[in-house]
This record gives sequence, C-alpha cells and structure tokens, in this order.
Amino acid sequence: MKKKSYISCFLVLVLLLLIVIPAIAAENFRFEHSARYELDGRISIGKRYGDPCFTGAYKRQSITGYGEFTKLEEVKMASHIISIKDKMDWKTAEDAVQNLTVMSTIELCARPMSTAADDYAAEHVYNDEVIPLLEYNIKKGDVLSPYHPLVVEGLLEVNPETEQVWSTFISSEPGHVGAYHSDLVAAYGPGPYDTNIYDQAYRWWYDDDNLESIAFGDRYVGNYFELDQYILTTSGETRRFISISSPFSNTYIEESFSVTGMAEVTETFSLDNIEHGTDAVILAWYEFF
Repeated sequence: MKKKSYISCFLVLVLLLLIVIPAIAAENFRFEHSARYELDGRISIGKRYGDPCFTGAYKRQSITGYGEFTKLEEVKMASHIISIKDKMDWKTAEDAVQNLTVMSTIELCARPMSTAADDYAAEHVYNDEVIPLLEYNIKKGDVLSPYHPLVVEGLLEVNPETEQVWSTFISSEPGHVGAYHSDLVAAYGPGPYDTNIYDQAYRWWYDDDNLESIAFGDRYVGNYFELDQYILTTSGETRRFISISSPFSNTYIEESFSVTGMAEVTETFSLDNIEHGTDAVILAWYEFF
C-alpha cells in the first residue's frame, strides 16, 4: 500500500422531530448535510441517517477495509421525510489484508402487508362480552390491513409479511474496484390513529366507513419510497436482501441474493402508497433557500 495512514470515524446523523403539540408546524424543521470523502489507507466508518419513523426511513452504513475510497453524500430531512444521495467508489489495495467492504441497510417506517394471526369470528368474545366486530369471519392467514381500526386497537392481531428493509453488502477483493450509488427519498406521514397530531392538515384518514377511500390534508407528506441504485464489484462478494410490501395494494417484493465473483446491478424501485398534499414538504432543492 502507498500509504500507512489509519482512518477511523463514526458519524451519527439523527433527526428526532417529535411533533406533540398542534402549534408546531412540520415545515419549520429542516436538516441538511453534505460531505465529500477522499480516503486512502485502513478505513473504518459507521454512519446512521434519520430515525425509523420520525423521518420516514432509517439508513445505516458500515465501510471497513484497506484501499482507496471516495464518497459524496447529500442528506436532507424534515418531519416524516428523508432524502439521501450517496455515491461511493473504491479500490481495495493490492496487498490488503482485509477487503474493502460496504454494507448499507434502508429500513422503512411504512407498515407492511399483514395477515391475520388467528381465526376471528364476526362476533368476538372480548372481556367476556360478545362484540360484533366484523362483517364476516376471518381465517388465520387472511390478508388484514395493519391500519384496520380493530388492529390498531389491539382487538385483532396480525403478522407482518415483510420486514420493510433494503440491504446491500459489497466486498471487493484485493486489486479490484467496487461502487455503491444510491438516490432515495422516503416519506411516511401521520395516519388516522396518530392521536398526537391534532392538525388534520398533516394527516391522512379514511373517507368513509368501508375503509376503501383515503383522504389527506394539504400538508400531509405522503407515504412512499423511491430508490435509484447502482452497485458493482469486479471481483468479490455481493449480497442483497430485499423485503418490502404495501398494505394498500397487497403487493410485495422479496429478494435474497448472493454472488461470489463479478456483480453489477442497476435498478429503480417505487412504492407509492399515498401521495403528498399540495402544500407538503417534498425536500426539493428550492425548499432549502
């Protein structure tokens, strides 16, 4: 190796935007960070961005090993929404005793598609009282919305069908290059049962008794996740784990991926559960002036 430098850092970027009184407007909170890294040597970096539910998604990252490494990042956050642009390129040193390895996991706050954990009759016994809960019997394994009022109240139990994560692992062998380029935005605004959000302008709700029609306020940030990603290693190990679903469309994507050797993946993904309101924060560049 040309340099014997030792580089070690742990960065925590956390935004906890607790909205507990109606007088606080979500758009008053802003967080922005940009950085460029040029590293060569023994590298150890740990990063964390956001909070699983207060910024719509959470991203954690680990970079370890020996070699040349560059990283450009731009992070923006506001209440219930996060945007991260992340570009990393590296080459593991020819004489490295440890591969240069990048691990990255995105965890969404958005609730997953769920199924009933048990059988439930239309009339349910609760505290020795017969309660007419449902229009029809529900069998164990039936799809049941995690936003159903009886699920929220704890009268019906459900099992999540997915973990709401998108994970990537890239380890490049000595003398080989790797890349991780990611551009994501995730939003998860308050729903009808977030009783601490009193201002309806920031929430979504069911517009009728059939739980089929959804309405939302002008400042509701939305419920969505968009990702453009490119990963590469010319030789090494690549692993991916994807487990994401939508309880609104009852659709899902799952992937377990492992390759030893060369790997290159270019992809886009969009999960659009509920759109944002007309006056909502969207973390566009012009909102930060």
